[in-house]
Order: sequence, then C-alpha cells, then structure tokens
Amino acid sequence: MLGKIGMALVTIWLLVGIGACLAITQGMMTLWHATENQAQFLAISQGRYGGYTTEADEAMRDFCHDLNLDCSEIEVAVSAPGGPVPWGTVVTAKVTVPFKFQLGSFLVPFEVPLTGYGRSVSTYLPGSFDVTYTWPS
Repeated sequence: MLGKIGMALVTIWLLVGIGACLAITQGMMTLWHATENQAQFLAISQGRYGGYTTEADEAMRDFCHDLNLDCSEIEVAVSAPGGPVPWGTVVTAKVTVPFKFQLGSFLVPFEVPLTGYGRSVSTYLPGSFDVTYTWPS
C-alpha cells in the first residue's frame, strides 16, 4: 500500500517536471521564432529601402514592447546602417534576444541567447523613397 502511494507521488512529480520543461521549451521556441521573423523583416525592409530606416527602428521598438522585452538587452546588427546600398547588394540582419530560463526558485536562473538571421537583396533605386536612414538604437 505504501509502495503504491510512493509510486503515485513520484509519477505526479515526474509529470509536473516534464510539464514544466515543456512549458519552458515552448516559450523559448516561440521567442526564437518571433526573433527570426523580426530579423527577416529587418532584412526585407533594408532590401526595399536600401538601408536601415527610422521605420525599421520603430518596428524594433514595437517588437520589444509587444514581447515585453528590454530594448537595451537586444542586439541588432544590420549590414546597411546609416544609408542606402545599391541595387543588387545582399543585405542582412541579425537580432539576438536573451531568453531567461527560470522555474520559480527550483532552478538557478540563467540566460540563453536566441539569435535570428535575415537576408534579402536590395532593390533600392535612388530617389524612389523619401526615408530617413539611421543606425540600430
């Protein structure tokens, strides 16, 4: 009788642990997919306008706000900051977001960097758009 109770408690403990691990993994994968999507968006924006614009910078701030992230912790690297690049130039974007692993007080919290990459080709023609170029902030 006591053995059955013990096995039931161990089984419940294992199911709760597996559920917690699955929840953390789901959260991490969701954030990674969002980061990958944002990096591709930045690359496509650079491809369209020839460089990193204030509109793309505003989209990064919206990304931070929508996911409750601290913008100062996010690293953004783009290949065309500050000005347009010519037609046919490959433009890239890299966004790195820290994911905090934490499960109450059971685990010591630690961070894992999640990196998303984007790549596009510039289709910018001089004089096509009236945009302001900037650097990632």
